Amino acid sequence: MPDLAAKSKKASGAGSNRLLKKIMRQLLIYLISLSIVVGTVTIAVSFVYNKYIKPVDPNDNTLIKVEVPMGSSIDDIAEILYENGLIRSTGVFKIMVDLSNKANKMQAGKYELSRSMTIDEMIDKLMTGRVTVTTVKITIREGDNLRKIAQRLENEYNLDFTQEEFLKAAKNIDRYIEDYPILKNIPKTRYEQEFPLEGYLFPETYYVFADSTPEQVIRKMLTEFEKRFTDEMRERAESLGMSIDNVVTLASIIQSEGKNEEFEKISAVFHNRLKIGMRLESCATVGYALNRVIKQFNITSEDKKIESPYNTYKYNGLPIGPISSPGEAALLAALNPYEEFMDAKKPMLYFVLMDPEKGLHAFNSSYEDHVRDTNKYSKLWK
Repeated sequence: MPDLAAKSKKASGAGSNRLLKKIMRQLLIYLISLSIVVGTVTIAVSFVYNKYIKPVDPNDNTLIKVEVPMGSSIDDIAEILYENGLIRSTGVFKIMVDLSNKANKMQAGKYELSRSMTIDEMIDKLMTGRVTVTTVKITIREGDNLRKIAQRLENEYNLDFTQEEFLKAAKNIDRYIEDYPILKNIPKTRYEQEFPLEGYLFPETYYVFADSTPEQVIRKMLTEFEKRFTDEMRERAESLGMSIDNVVTLASIIQSEGKNEEFEKISAVFHNRLKIGMRLESCATVGYALNRVIKQFNITSEDKKIESPYNTYKYNGLPIGPISSPGEAALLAALNPYEEFMDAKKPMLYFVLMDPEKGLHAFNSSYEDHVRDTNKYSKLWK
C-alpha cells in the first residue's frame, strides 16, 4: 500500500515549485516591462534633449551679436535667438524661461552669444543687461521732413552715422518694400523723386543703440508707421476713394499748415478744393520744393512759380508725395474733415493766418471774404 505521507510531501514540494516559478515569471515580466519603460523614457528624453534643448553646436564658440530691443517680450526674444541660430526651438526656450522664473528679469541690450551655449547660460546672460553699446532716446517730431530728421539725428543725438549716410539709406525704397507692404502703395513715379519714403517715417520717441545703422533706425520708424495706420484707417480711406499714399500726402500738408486743433478744418478746405478741381495753393508744399520753411506771410510771387511736382500753386491736385512726417492726429484729420465746413452749398475754400504767434487761421467760403480777412490780418504778420 503506497506511503500517503510521502505522496503528500511530494505534492507539496511540487506546488511550492510552481508558485516560485510563477512569482519569478511575474517578477521577470515586471523587470522587463520596467526596463522597456525606462528605456523608452530614456530614449524619449535623449531625443527631446538632442532635438530641442542641446546646444545648437557644442563645438562652435563663435560669438554672435544679437540685439534685444526695448520692450521685447519673451516671444520676441525667443524669435531673435532662433533667427540667429542660437536655439533649436522657440517653444522650448519659452518653457525653460517660465520654469526658471526669470521671464521678467531679462533686459534689453546687445549681447554676444554662441551656438555652444546652453539655454540656461543664455537666460543668465540675458539677465545681466550688460550691453556693449549704450541706448539713445531719440524723438522724431511731427512735421519734420527727411532732411530735418537726418540733421537732428546727427547733430542732436550723436548717432554713429552722418546725415548724408542716413539720407542715402532713405533713398533706396527697394531695400524696405518687401518687408513693409504698406510701402507698395507708393506710386512708381515717386521712385524718381529724391526721397520716396518721405512721410512714412513715423514721428515718435524711440530707443535705439548708439551704433545703429541708418537702415536700422529707418526700419524702426517704418514698423511704427505700419502699426499706427490701422485697418479702420485703411477702410476709411477706401470709402473716401483715397489711396494710403493720398492720405499720407494730404496729412503731411495739414501737419505743416496749422495747429492740431485746426487740423480737421484745414482738411475740410483741402477736400473741398480737391472735389471741385481747385488748386490747393499750400505754402508748405512750395517750401518743401525750395527746401526752406515758407509761411503765408513770407511767400513771394517768385516762390509760387517754382517748377516742381510739389508746387500746389502751379499744379492741380495733391503734390507728387508727402512733404513731411505727419502724426496720428494729422492722418486722422485727412480721413475725417470737419463736416460743418463741407456744406455743398457753402463749402469752406480759404483760410488765412491771423496771428503768427498763435498760429491760428480765419476760414472763409468766398474769395471776397478771404481778401477782406487777408487785408485785416496781414498787418499782424510784420
